[in-house]
Amino acid sequence: MPIQIGDTLGDYQVTGVLGRGGMGKVFRVRNLVSDREEAMKVVLPDLDENVALADRFLREIKVHASLQHPNIAALHTALRIEGRLVMIMELVEGVSLEETLRHGPVEIPVAIDYVHQILTALAFAHARGVIHRDIKPANILIAVGGVIKLTDFGIARSTGAARLTGVGLAVGTLAYMSPEQIRSGQVDARSDIYSLGTMFYEMVTGHHPVQADTEHAMMNAQLSVIPPEPSAVNAKVPQAVSAAIMRALAKEPGLRFQTALEFRAALRDIGQAGFPAPVAPSATAASGATAATTTELAELEARLSRAIGPIAGRLVATAARRYTTISEIRQALAGEIDDPKERAAFLKTAPGVKTDPSVTATMVARTPTAAAAFDPNKLDRLAQALAPYLGPIAKVVVSRAARSAPSAEELLNALAAEVSSEGDRQRFLASVRSVF
Repeated sequence: MPIQIGDTLGDYQVTGVLGRGGMGKVFRVRNLVSDREEAMKVVLPDLDENVALADRFLREIKVHASLQHPNIAALHTALRIEGRLVMIMELVEGVSLEETLRHGPVEIPVAIDYVHQILTALAFAHARGVIHRDIKPANILIAVGGVIKLTDFGIARSTGAARLTGVGLAVGTLAYMSPEQIRSGQVDARSDIYSLGTMFYEMVTGHHPVQADTEHAMMNAQLSVIPPEPSAVNAKVPQAVSAAIMRALAKEPGLRFQTALEFRAALRDIGQAGFPAPVAPSATAASGATAATTTELAELEARLSRAIGPIAGRLVATAARRYTTISEIRQALAGEIDDPKERAAFLKTAPGVKTDPSVTATMVARTPTAAAAFDPNKLDRLAQALAPYLGPIAKVVVSRAARSAPSAEELLNALAAEVSSEGDRQRFLASVRSVF
């Protein structure tokens, strides 16, 4: 029987429908034991008896379970309920990129930031031998604070795994598929790069790079049509960004960026025309230091959450995008802890790892000893003004910023910095200038 809102499956009560994935329907559910809201993906009822589909779904579970990363929607567990294969996943509060693009292109700096985050997730997956193979706006979720969550590994394939399709059968979504996918040829990390390039093009221009009226015509276009450069479609696109997109869209895999890291490095180097790279390269990264592991990031989030609450997850994800080593990330996050004793406890490192004293001294200087006292009513108004851009977390962000800001002007600037879009940032500032 079809699953309905209000139904109970095992320990989960269905409270809503979130969408339809590559192989199943996705529901909003509440865990009746923990009371936590999560997302539940189940195989579509009319396909329950399809053995091949069940095998593919199990493969998705195993692939997804191996990918724990701040920019990949987390898989909490997998189980069988009433004969159905079920994935219980992180509930991402936000909108899909597909929904966002229905309103037109996004601002160039925002598009660069989104792509940078997606590339970070892809680099993580590719390093573990996992090719997504279905990068498209519907599979990109934008969470609170502009944090990207890559989802739906329904047709992903691990290196060395058996092919998921029969001879001559392509998988993926035609408008975003690479030429080699159209040909049902060898697929590797460069196929994901092509799909992301297609999506990047759409983000900055509002148009698909190749267009056609039929599936057959679209397949031919993906194989042979060279689209106009993004800068020719939208004059606001800097030439460096346009060139990076066109390289990602090369028909021959050997002419594209060869890895997600190479593509990300190209975006990082773009600093012209008022469009700075979304992440500044750290000196440690340049020297080849070892990047923080997922386990280390999870431990940091758990420790930080004890000091500052639920906002810890977003702060760790942001720091992980901006810094490379666990030491850099830890030191950046410590500055968010107001209490000196809690900060010192957080900065305790594993044996043999030393904290940079100069950085620690800077953090101590940031404690809110000279913070201004703000009217609670005014802070509530600021939270209300910030909520449309950050969601429910806005009140927490305002409260924390108010504890360290020495003046109203610095408080407003700190809050504006939390808004990713320059246009939205200016609108926010204009709406709150009258508060003080």
